[in-house]
Amino acid sequence: MKLMKKAAGLLAGVMLLFAAASCGDDKAVGNLGDVKLEDNDVYAEITIMDYGTITAKLFEKAAPESVKRFIEFAELGYYNGTTIHRVIDNYMIQGGSLNGDGSDGEIPPNQYIPVETSNVAYNFYGALCFAASKNGSYAQFYIVDNHTPQDIDAVINKLTEQLADETITSRMLEKDKLYYQEYLNKLKAIPAEVKEKYASAGGLYELDGQNTVFGQVIDGYSVLKAVSAVEVVSGNPIDDRVGTPSKPIDPITIESIKIIRIEPEVTEETTTTKKPKNTKGTKDVVNAETLPTLESSTETGAEAEDGASDTTAPDDTSADTTTSAEMTTSADTTTAAAADESAPAETRETNEIEALQGSDDEVIEIFEE
Repeated sequence: MKLMKKAAGLLAGVMLLFAAASCGDDKAVGNLGDVKLEDNDVYAEITIMDYGTITAKLFEKAAPESVKRFIEFAELGYYNGTTIHRVIDNYMIQGGSLNGDGSDGEIPPNQYIPVETSNVAYNFYGALCFAASKNGSYAQFYIVDNHTPQDIDAVINKLTEQLADETITSRMLEKDKLYYQEYLNKLKAIPAEVKEKYASAGGLYELDGQNTVFGQVIDGYSVLKAVSAVEVVSGNPIDDRVGTPSKPIDPITIESIKIIRIEPEVTEETTTTKKPKNTKGTKDVVNAETLPTLESSTETGAEAEDGASDTTAPDDTSADTTTSAEMTTSADTTTAAAADESAPAETRETNEIEALQGSDDEVIEIFEE
């Protein structure tokens, strides 16, 4: 019955996952295939004070609105000075809470963004995700730290056995039998390649469909490991209720989050240059004056509970970055007999950021029963 109980808390998320619109079969836009940086990719450098930097590729095509939101908040400096308030070893680390306790300021409902799911982005080990409340996602994010191989087929087999055991099903209501059967069907519908990656890389498959996966760690796993190993105590309500200590004894501070885009190769005459640059210029941004303050807060969570439809677990936007290049050409006139001659073109990069546009006050958490 223990396995069956856990399954109940996962059904809603799995159903959401497979009902979601897909972004195609291009594995390069998510973390189902190999994750590496290419031209025009955007990545984030998440620097944690006294620990180091975690670098994560952002999935602009798989989760456009979430990447956009993350970039806006990072460039505004919203995350600077916030903490990693929730740490569960071999599960996840979560941060970005305005108040440092899993809660944020008063957030207007229209400032939340919906959970985005796709068939190429999953909660594999190292996944960068937004924690979601019943209203959607705002600012808090988590990084999956579960590197234990996950055998989904074994779960399917066990659940199948339990549903065939009359000593178990005889004590269940008909609606509960239907509930578990639907969950079993959803597990069976998980593509083989997804099962294979969970079996090799590890992760939190039960959270798929509940929270947005918008990036993947590509460097800094040693930093993730160091943060996950800190000593924790009780103090996060979302985890205290299930007896899981998750609050770091010593504060873990996010120093900064830097957003960088890889420019494609540009050939000018005989010189080829390639360099990273800060990404600027989102069209729809959050107004800095409307960001939440520390005066008021409301807790939000992202965990998988029995029958829960929102995602709240141990704590628990596509960046429309546009860069314009103007080419200006000047003509030099020498003499009346000389022909007009064009000077070499100069390229000027223009990066603009309008102000950030929202403020949230809910928190998202993730926990393991």
